[in-house]
Amino acid sequence: MWRYAIFIGFILALVPLVPQYFGNQNEGAGVIRPKDERSPGANSGEQSDRTGTGRRHVVQMSPNGAYMTEARVNGRTLTMLIDTGASAVALPERDARSMGIFAQPSDFRIPVKTANGIVNGASANVRDLELGDVRLKDIPALVLPDRALSTPLLGMSALNRLSRFHFSNDTLVLVQ
Repeated sequence: MWRYAIFIGFILALVPLVPQYFGNQNEGAGVIRPKDERSPGANSGEQSDRTGTGRRHVVQMSPNGAYMTEARVNGRTLTMLIDTGASAVALPERDARSMGIFAQPSDFRIPVKTANGIVNGASANVRDLELGDVRLKDIPALVLPDRALSTPLLGMSALNRLSRFHFSNDTLVLVQ
């Protein structure tokens, strides 16, 4: 039984690396197509394009290999790390408070596995999330203690609302 648990743990550890493998392939490779589309949005962020197949937001890979983007969350501008390995949008408590999301100490009861171990997070909802021309509404999120998270994460609870996203060379293209 332990062999199966170790094998599954190994596979789960490799899942976040899969998009990086496809990142150096041709334009069509590594396309991830989440299920639904949402409403239009305003213009901000690195690069956006309203032509072609929908609202797009293009993010260049940073020198450290991460995809960082400017986002407007509930009207406040934040720099977020795009993390396909994160199941939800995750906000440090200080950032959540600044955008009107207030978690009480008793709300921190959801166990969350982080790189530094397991911490308790609080369930939250992001009313409005803008990434360039891409605009998403009512995104499930987690608030984590500041000691557990220093940079807000743009996780799959938001990315699943896109019609697709894909990696091409050193860019990540988000399409609504």
